[in-house]
Amino acid sequence: MSTTSTYSPFRISPRDRDNLDRNEAFRLVREHLRRQELGMKAPSFCSSHRHDCSNQEQETFRLHRDIIHTILLPLFLLHHQASRIAANVLPSHKGAESERAFRGEARGAYAWLHSILSEEHDWYLTERCPACIVLHVMNSEPTIRFVAVACLLSDHLQGLDLPSAKRRLPNFDFWYESLETAVREDTFWGDGFWPDIEYRACALTDGVKQLVLQCLELQAALNRQGLQPEMSYRPNAHSRYDSPRPSVTAKQSSCTQMPVVSEEDQKIFAKASANRVNSRPQRFHTRRHADARRRSVTS
Repeated sequence: MSTTSTYSPFRISPRDRDNLDRNEAFRLVREHLRRQELGMKAPSFCSSHRHDCSNQEQETFRLHRDIIHTILLPLFLLHHQASRIAANVLPSHKGAESERAFRGEARGAYAWLHSILSEEHDWYLTERCPACIVLHVMNSEPTIRFVAVACLLSDHLQGLDLPSAKRRLPNFDFWYESLETAVREDTFWGDGFWPDIEYRACALTDGVKQLVLQCLELQAALNRQGLQPEMSYRPNAHSRYDSPRPSVTAKQSSCTQMPVVSEEDQKIFAKASANRVNSRPQRFHTRRHADARRRSVTS
């Protein structure tokens, strides 16, 4: 057994932990991930972290993995829905890139989400070793910024159709503060690097809010023209409008939120995970925290 121990770089207060334990929506997410973990053929933790993490620290990594999953899921679903809307709006015969359906800051936000969701697919699916997933947050500036943006938008992206306040997820400001502390105390990043990350995260957050607004505007215009009957995603549904779709000019909408997280959304996320498993060998769980990290802020 290894003589060294691996610890999560994140810390949360007992009060925040109690709030998480009492939140019904978060408990449902944790139950879903626990069932997913029990259904895996391989051990939950990789060979390294099985031996150098105590049982208590493994449970801490599981909790932190579940928090990361919960805050990243809405951004994954937003990108998924934005891509579908863009496909309906853009003329298919021109082969236009999806980001061209949006304008201004929303276009940049969509392009950034598309890039990081493509590059970090194995990580954000959160189905590998919980310790590897948590430690990977600190691997590069884009992954840190991704989590920061997810925290800043955690309230904004919550659905409007939840049956009661009890089903709302908790506010994740505490995780943003924990992320800041982890970055400032990290020997690689250091105290002086956080302001740069925070500045870029806030700018990207504004862009994502614009992306949400433009998605709602475009969807409303599509609905008026009868091209798309509803917003929610149905993975097995086939539109009868497979021919080239006309461009749509949308009217201004007063909406600032869109329904994102639901049981159906978890199924979409699981479907994406299953497709990834079938498409190529999984390698994320072999990544070690000691691997070279990227300080670039240009991604």
